[in-house]
Amino acid sequence: MATPRKDIFDHQLQGTVPRYGPGAESHVAGSLPKPPKFLSKEARKKFKQLVKQLSDRRAVTQGDGDLITIYCSTHERWLQALEAIRNEGVVVKYERLGADGCRIEVEKPNLSLKIAEVAERSMVSILTRLGLTPKDREGVRPTSAAKPKNAPPPPESCAGVGLELDRLRAQQAKELEEDAELPQEEEVDFDKLLEAADDQTG
Repeated sequence: MATPRKDIFDHQLQGTVPRYGPGAESHVAGSLPKPPKFLSKEARKKFKQLVKQLSDRRAVTQGDGDLITIYCSTHERWLQALEAIRNEGVVVKYERLGADGCRIEVEKPNLSLKIAEVAERSMVSILTRLGLTPKDREGVRPTSAAKPKNAPPPPESCAGVGLELDRLRAQQAKELEEDAELPQEEEVDFDKLLEAADDQTG
């Protein structure tokens, strides 16, 4: 039967290093960020979808909230640009002034195309950082379990060293106490033994 994998906190307490490989747990505990109030209703919905997806993978913390917020804002801008392209077309007629000062119509790519392209590059970059692409999903270490309220400090910290010293002192005191409770052997008085031997031979 395989030995159960030790939790990251057990490693910290015992001063050992996990050998799980690239998928080893992060020392950061997982937590769920909340969408900021300034996001629109649709953007908040997208925010919650991403958080749930990342949470199912144990790959989200409070610190990821800003990055997810930027993604949702960019995603909303991307949808608006796509809507404009659908309504106006990929190529749009614009008016400009000619050399003679008269207005003339020219055809140019829809300005929303550029907005959509920039948004798409930004979203792909953020998805990569969050590990939400096929290539990057295995590179994100899962978050550790929620840290218990009375979890011990890391052994290399000052508090951890202090706890270890206290443990050693308590162990030493216990050993001394146990030794004191053992029955003491009487010391052999060789002078009395010699005197007794002389009396018997005398």
